[in-house]
Amino acid sequence: MPPMAASQPEPETAERGVIRAVTWNCHGSIGADRRCDPERTLATIARLGPDILALQEVDGRSHLGRRQRAFETLGQELLKTAGSQIVEARTVPREDRDYGHLLWSRWPIVSATIHALPEPGVEPRAAIEAVIAAPSGHLRVLAFHLGLLRRQRRAQAQFLAERVDARDVPTLAMGDGNDLRLGGALHGALAPRLPVHTAPRSFPARWPMLRLDRIYASEGFSLVTHGPGHASRPASDHLAVTADLAWPERV
Repeated sequence: MPPMAASQPEPETAERGVIRAVTWNCHGSIGADRRCDPERTLATIARLGPDILALQEVDGRSHLGRRQRAFETLGQELLKTAGSQIVEARTVPREDRDYGHLLWSRWPIVSATIHALPEPGVEPRAAIEAVIAAPSGHLRVLAFHLGLLRRQRRAQAQFLAERVDARDVPTLAMGDGNDLRLGGALHGALAPRLPVHTAPRSFPARWPMLRLDRIYASEGFSLVTHGPGHASRPASDHLAVTADLAWPERV
């Protein structure tokens, strides 16, 4: 049975003006048992029940133990939810073995841009910027996967912050920041602009200690529920981070 089939109803959260945002580094679909299992990844996403999903380490590099055509395998099933759309950032393109991250939305994506992030290092980094036609209005989303080095993260976080500054619509920023401290470069750049946030301990999944995975939202949003998605524990080396966000009240 497709894990996110078109017949699946929208989550109850949408009816209450609440958006369920999920960010998850799925580790190339390799779980705690060291098996690459995209079907398990999809089943886990279905249990998490996102309206908007930022998914990192979509990885088709078969020479590293992943399955080829990871974007195609995951995308084909995710798009079985009626009306949903995907934006892909294939940062390491190879024939049938692309690597990168994606943004999935239950609702139409009005516009999307892939930004190459500064200080790419050995592995290019990118951010997805999209405007989504959510039931309560347009929503800007920045989905990211930042670099491993501090100088990379500092420049990349500042780039994301500048994208927030230039916008006047409700905004989410979500992804794997690779920042070891909550008070690091990413939080310092985004929290003043997107003050509603959740950053639970998400890595390593078995004994979470580090707050690598974050969701930030503009002022006016309120966190209804948030925290690590424990259903993701067997399926990756990161826990997913989930946030049910109540839409800002209209003035």
